Amino acid sequence: MVVFDVDLPCYFGPMDLLLYLVRREELDIESIPLARIAKQYCEFVEVLAELDLEEVSEFIDVMSQLMEAKTIEVLPQSASESAQEQLVDPNESSGHLIERLVQYKRFRDLASVLDEQSRQWQLRYGRLQTHEPRRRTPDSELSIARIEVWDLVSAFGRILKARYKSPTQEITYDNTPIQVYMQRIHKQLVAGEPLELQDFFEPGMHKSALIATFLATLELTRYHGVQAVQMGTDGALVLCRGEEFSEAILFPTDPDLDRRQNTP
Repeated sequence: MVVFDVDLPCYFGPMDLLLYLVRREELDIESIPLARIAKQYCEFVEVLAELDLEEVSEFIDVMSQLMEAKTIEVLPQSASESAQEQLVDPNESSGHLIERLVQYKRFRDLASVLDEQSRQWQLRYGRLQTHEPRRRTPDSELSIARIEVWDLVSAFGRILKARYKSPTQEITYDNTPIQVYMQRIHKQLVAGEPLELQDFFEPGMHKSALIATFLATLELTRYHGVQAVQMGTDGALVLCRGEEFSEAILFPTDPDLDRRQNTP
């Protein structure tokens, strides 16, 4: 186990992941074969568990419902009546989950429409705008230059498997602030051309550093104008400077960290 001192809000919810998988598989939201996407959902939850997010229990709850639906689907027709009685009605269980997903999509679509109307209003009546700081991207907008947060999570899962293969490594405690990793990535983007996501994960990095680097990329894409784009179909994910990217970002400093780094 790797212990990492990080306190970040959750970027996404279990229904959003489910909706992402439905769209990716081009399924009908009203009649989703839940068993078909159960395995994929579990793979994402494994990555989220590595990130040690507090909200991961909510994903596990949905995952258990998906696995229940999958178990019922693969039961042979000749299964004993006693075994069937021990299982929840598959139609009732699946129907409840699908109903939640449909409702979630409606609210999310409505939020997107309202936000678009707000942007149009600001463009039309720009003179009425105040000097308040630029608002953060609302939770309903999870797409980043046609690349969703879940695409980044999926890419990180592959990187984690490739870079970290030894579960027997000794425990590493890393209390390096997330801003330090953000600053490193930002500095590279300021100095050069767009870089592939995997280039920020150096060989030999311990697990906590891998996780911190990924969380830093999420922070930069959501709040600091960094964009994630895909190079062609099934191509590499690339981080680049977006329209709202600023070369001058004041990252908070950690006096204790500076003192440790300057100690001979």
